[in-house]
Amino acid sequence: MVIACLHVPRFAVEAERQRRQDTASRLLLIGDSTVFDCSLGAEASGVRRGMRMSEAIGLCHRAVVLAPDQPHYQRRFDEVLDFLEGASPAVEGQSLGTGYFSLSGLPGEPAILAGEVIAGLHRRLGFMAAIGVANGKFPARVAAQTARPGLAKVVPPGGEAAFLAPLLVDHLPAGESMRWRLALLGLETMGDLARLPLGAFQSQFGPEGRRCWELARGTDSEPLLPRVREETVVRRLQLPAAAVTLEAILAGVERLVYAAYGSPDRRARWVRKAVVRGVVDGPDGQAGGSWEVAVPFREALSDPRDAWFAVKSAVSRRPPPRPVEELEVELVGLSGESGKQAGMFESKGRLWRQVEEAVRQLKAQHGQSPIGKVVEVEPWSRIPERRAALVEYEP
Repeated sequence: MVIACLHVPRFAVEAERQRRQDTASRLLLIGDSTVFDCSLGAEASGVRRGMRMSEAIGLCHRAVVLAPDQPHYQRRFDEVLDFLEGASPAVEGQSLGTGYFSLSGLPGEPAILAGEVIAGLHRRLGFMAAIGVANGKFPARVAAQTARPGLAKVVPPGGEAAFLAPLLVDHLPAGESMRWRLALLGLETMGDLARLPLGAFQSQFGPEGRRCWELARGTDSEPLLPRVREETVVRRLQLPAAAVTLEAILAGVERLVYAAYGSPDRRARWVRKAVVRGVVDGPDGQAGGSWEVAVPFREALSDPRDAWFAVKSAVSRRPPPRPVEELEVELVGLSGESGKQAGMFESKGRLWRQVEEAVRQLKAQHGQSPIGKVVEVEPWSRIPERRAALVEYEP
């Protein structure tokens, strides 16, 4: 499968620059106790992600320091993925600023298609991305990360190993212990690693070593997992004046919860989770930030009174840090089933629907599905581990 990887370097910084015009030419540090993201200039001064913020400020003391706004960054990245879905039928979001999309079956040359996506994304959303194209997710991601923003890098079919050979092993998904041992052995590039025999290398590093050895040779059979878009109900409230007290905020949220449950779009379906969001005042006249509280219900709820009780408790425990200018409530995971325990002698069809609803409920509570399913990858392989893979189950 021809897979393209879109990569927006320093995505959080770019999102903040779009929102705060006064930071366009300033060094930027984003984080609390540690650095979450930093601008290119700060990176050139020696700042790295995960570094202590006090150390980063010492390296570039003129930088603007901002608290991370994860809900805002995720919403902007969702906009990027929405844009990609207009160009490809299969889109997967990997991490903030990095996503995959399939080019298989699309008319046109991969380089031309990638260039059109880069130009369209910059024109529509203002982000300058790099795209890598290859037969596999790993070589595509490395190609995107090593390409200059605004350009596309295409790895020809069969040329994955040659492309990866001169690059450092830092691109591999290896743990700190394995990286330390590779440095002791003098294995600096992926070509150094790929030239070693698999048996000896796997005996030293185990399953993690086998995976890295295969990736270094350009072999990546991990399937593309398209994101699943859930139907939601959203209600927003623009406050006439910024709400300062918790009582005023709760009054607005209660109004939105009942309005969302009463919406015709819900069609009397059960709800697995509610998400409360707010736009808050920025300190010292700066642009406002975001506040978000996700409230997964223990079981899907159809009564707004039960939902409001859970939402009120969650918001009271995690109130917004500053006055709120705008409120939003989103109902997520609409279903005709409650996901409750079924009786022993009910029909199998209804039982299976309730099992699927229980899986959705668990995903709403934990952020990812705790249930997996086995899919065939290389059923003809003589190696059992390569015949199938365990992927997240999406009912």
